[in-house]
Amino acid sequence: MRRRDLIAAAPALAVARAAHADDLRVRGSDAYSESAMVMSVARDGSSALTLRFCRFPVQGFTWLWCHLLHEGRLYAFTRHDLPAGAMRLADEPVARWRAPGADAELLRTRRHGALPAVRLAAKLGFHDSRSAPHGEGPVQGRIDGRFQAVSPLSARVLEGREEVYGLCRARVEIGGRTFEHEGLAKFHEQRQAAPRFDAPFNYAFLAGDGLNATPLLLAQGATAGWQVDGAEAPLADMTLDPPGASRGVAWRFRDAKATSGRLEALTRYEIPIYGRAWQGSFVRGDFGGRPIVGAVNDWLTPTDIYALAATRAQKLQSGEDGAPPIAR
Repeated sequence: MRRRDLIAAAPALAVARAAHADDLRVRGSDAYSESAMVMSVARDGSSALTLRFCRFPVQGFTWLWCHLLHEGRLYAFTRHDLPAGAMRLADEPVARWRAPGADAELLRTRRHGALPAVRLAAKLGFHDSRSAPHGEGPVQGRIDGRFQAVSPLSARVLEGREEVYGLCRARVEIGGRTFEHEGLAKFHEQRQAAPRFDAPFNYAFLAGDGLNATPLLLAQGATAGWQVDGAEAPLADMTLDPPGASRGVAWRFRDAKATSGRLEALTRYEIPIYGRAWQGSFVRGDFGGRPIVGAVNDWLTPTDIYALAATRAQKLQSGEDGAPPIAR
């Protein structure tokens, strides 16, 4: 192989080496799994954090992800080989998401139909890297925070998934530095009996003053939508540039109106899954000129969901699909 070909292939080879054998044991499985996550971004984009558990009780594994953004640096911890017991947490009024072998926890409490209260804590060894391997890193970090729920999203993202918007406040220590994070935030909890990371998708959490959104783009179209000044605006479809530092986006709603915006990456990073690279980013941008921040994630396969969405939009604009052109 030529030297330039080796250089071009290096990132993919690194991701393949980073895959853990246990990672592949759940690939394609339709056994029950459940996940819970808090993600939060400061309004000015100065800091961000995520903490996610995904449990596979049948196979006995837990995936744990935790990411921190501070002063432009991305700190990452991921493991896909932690144990999990057979108990299902998603139906419990009090669910303690944790796994032996890692000092991290999401404690979610939900009583009498109230919105969930969530405490998050972690004391982990992070990698100062945007393409970190699985396992402990050399940078010691700690999170102690709370998610305060404000409003749920009524529009369904996926079957068995709950999305709740709110605020997150956390005390964070990383690499010997301590800071207070305060940001717009979202909690979600999901249960399913279908393979995870089986089909391509683009998923985002976006928020600003009077704005919250969870758009999900799939090969067949978009789901979920926005909360705009207290009113829900379900999506009919959307278009989005492929992953990059700057991405143009247009959200089309079921009332045939559309809003355009742009998303600029505060940082981009990768997580090795099944020997491939899941692509994540913390972003800031605008929704029709109104400032927003959030997180955008992409899972790529040979099916180009961005090109398919652009083709659907072109047909709609020209009336080729039998509908009148939409007015923006």
